[in-house]
Amino acid sequence: MATYTTTQGQDFQIIYASSLHSGHGHRKIEVEVCSKSGDLKMFSATTSNMPSFDEANELEGQEKYQALFEIVESDMDGEISEWIYELESED
Repeated sequence: MATYTTTQGQDFQIIYASSLHSGHGHRKIEVEVCSKSGDLKMFSATTSNMPSFDEANELEGQEKYQALFEIVESDMDGEISEWIYELESED
């Protein structure tokens, strides 16, 4: 599994990603993220980037999950960063 880093410098991994139809020319992408401490959480974002979605959909397994995440990564970065920050504050 690849490790990603938020713009705030927090590391996490993508466990799973899927997509749902969300209107004409739109897909809702859901991504399960794992923090360094092992906590899991689902995040979602909608995209209209169908060329990238089609490319990602041709992949399988972890490569597909990562490609789907990368389509909406910028939309999820702040939420993921905030979640990880809250987890680290609890320790």
